[in-house]
Amino acid sequence: MATFVPARRALAWTLGIAALVAGFSYPVPEAEAAPNRYVTLSDGTSIAINVRMPEGYVEGRRYPTIFEMSGYDGGSSDGTTPGNLSGEGSRGLTKHYERNYVTVHASVRGTGCSAGEFDLFSWRSALDGRELVEWIARQPWSNGDVGIYGHSYGGITGFMVAATQPPHLRAVTVSGLIDDLYRGIVYPGGVANYGFPLLWTGAIRPFYDVGGGTFPGIANGDEQCARNVATHRRTVLDDPILEGLTDTDTNWYRSRSLITYAERIRVPIHVTGAYQDEQTGPRGPYHLFEAVDGAPARRLVMTNGVHGTQTSPEEVWRDRVAWMDYWLRGASDAPARSSVTTLLEMTSDGSNGRIESRTFPLEQSRWRDLYLRSDGRLRFASPGRDEGSDSYFSSGRQSWSYQGGEDTGPPLTTEEGPDELTYRSKRFGRATAIVGPATATLYASSTAPETELFVQVIDEAPDGSRYYVQRGMLRASHRAIDRGLSDKLDDGTIYRPWRPHTNPTLIEPGRVYRYLVEIFPFGHVFRPGHRLVVKIHAPPAVDSYYAYIPKRPPSVNTILHDAKHPSSLMLPFVPLTGSGLGPAPDSCALTGVRCVGG
Repeated sequence: MATFVPARRALAWTLGIAALVAGFSYPVPEAEAAPNRYVTLSDGTSIAINVRMPEGYVEGRRYPTIFEMSGYDGGSSDGTTPGNLSGEGSRGLTKHYERNYVTVHASVRGTGCSAGEFDLFSWRSALDGRELVEWIARQPWSNGDVGIYGHSYGGITGFMVAATQPPHLRAVTVSGLIDDLYRGIVYPGGVANYGFPLLWTGAIRPFYDVGGGTFPGIANGDEQCARNVATHRRTVLDDPILEGLTDTDTNWYRSRSLITYAERIRVPIHVTGAYQDEQTGPRGPYHLFEAVDGAPARRLVMTNGVHGTQTSPEEVWRDRVAWMDYWLRGASDAPARSSVTTLLEMTSDGSNGRIESRTFPLEQSRWRDLYLRSDGRLRFASPGRDEGSDSYFSSGRQSWSYQGGEDTGPPLTTEEGPDELTYRSKRFGRATAIVGPATATLYASSTAPETELFVQVIDEAPDGSRYYVQRGMLRASHRAIDRGLSDKLDDGTIYRPWRPHTNPTLIEPGRVYRYLVEIFPFGHVFRPGHRLVVKIHAPPAVDSYYAYIPKRPPSVNTILHDAKHPSSLMLPFVPLTGSGLGPAPDSCALTGVRCVGG
């Protein structure tokens, strides 16, 4: 990890994660210093909750409720993170609803001041949430209408609670989601990511749990909290660090993955996603939006940005609050059955335009192939018969650390060398949007029986500055695809391959294989004079908060790009007509997108 920490990254370095975003001041009244209350569930487990009345609360009046549940501060929520290190906790995020709603936070069993056995992302915890939703509906201050809010841990937990179908749940707004624990974050493409998952599981979650949940309760003399903490326990075989070392897909991953339960969602759901999410990743929100097709209404808002972007821009919050206001308070106009908003070029001043659609991938997508050509060219025309191949040494040199800043540059992170291949398109003649999932089809051979491929999509400006827009990766032995479970276009073309990841098969050195590499969704406008650049190399040792542990020997890899082996990218081009796109932002101004100056 980089040791240079600029001021704007110092806090992220200290915490290891910006799970709850700073930016709002939320003073906590002295009388609310020990807010824990307790609900006993049907199995006798005592759950810590935190109940706040809306502004201007009138006793005897009944209100709708916003419910959030996680293993962080939960029942001890006081509006700040532990030690006020990042300004606000989950209670600070739900303050957006406190004018018109009762807000209730709960600690997952076995965390904070809740009793019982902790089991990460378990169905048991989801069922606890169902009971709490129904408990809320029975309270004298409740009108019986409950909505779930959640971001990151709270979003994942909230999604699972919604899948239990509580009778009084009316709507959901969630963000920072992981669709599939194995495919989305721990082993994307079969490549081992022991960075953020281990950091969060072993350090960050316990820090927020103890510092934000357990300690405030005990420190304030809460005897029930102390009794509950004494019952905390774990099942060793269910420990995520132990299970995460299994590099093939298992029932442990599947039973804790939201995609397993998506078809059970039966209430209106709003999903927000950021393409450069350095923590929970860029895959989950979009895949889950597609999968919740049983919901009576569903909405997706997507933008460039990092983990906290899903909870910070005012226009994102307005959208999320309006969603809940309609379904719980009858405010505004009825939303469409299915709607997708792409916020274009999000900066600190807000978005620079938007694209509206009904589906993801966007219904107006024009899928086109860009082919790898000789001399480092990237063209719409397929290659000729004798355009040959390019080789590189598989090393993992191109690393960069989120703690070092988004503009971390050469020599280790950006300069071209013998361990990567670079292909450039012609300069765009007009503003061009590419929005949605993508794939890279690579015809490749290796001198080793195992290799790992990393494909980087980059926007290169005329001044040489580069936005690192998105990436995808694949471990060669995990190349098998189940077409029946893969997501496909109307013509049968796969845009999101589904891989079993259960029976890795080594490759034959020197043999050419066709690899389909999933590139995670992104939305980017390539301005006039810019080029689309593709880099191919080994997964870097450090990739933002991710750390890819190589499970490959050193090798020389060869990418073929001739008429018989037309290596290419399949990209969703989207018209900008009606998007209201404004003038181009300043160089490297996009929120959350790594950008290195020329």
